Amino acid sequence: MDGLFDLAKTLFGIEIEPADGLAPVWNKDVKFFRVKDSSGSPVAYFYFDPYSRPSEKRQGAWMDEVVARSRVLSPDGNSSRLPVAHMVCNQTPPVGSKPSLMTFREVTHILLLLL
Repeated sequence: MDGLFDLAKTLFGIEIEPADGLAPVWNKDVKFFRVKDSSGSPVAYFYFDPYSRPSEKRQGAWMDEVVARSRVLSPDGNSSRLPVAHMVCNQTPPVGSKPSLMTFREVTHILLLLL
């Protein structure tokens, strides 16, 4: 993920950082991330659920928004409510010294939704 996040920073001027503990997760392998703009202000969040759990998840990979960006629904009515999305994959978990790999293609979908 580090290579992907570095590429996103270079291409889009955003920084993606772990935000574990900021939001509840449904499995120990699910991670929550914050997306920040070049000034360091949060612009979006996303859940990443990378690994296969055949008894709990359908096959393939998908993403969707959980919360849409909105000014109307922000608490103060002046600022945007930040979007939250989830990206769910069915990768094989790391085995020994072999990492779990994915392509950039899956992540482009979530970046399009959030940015």
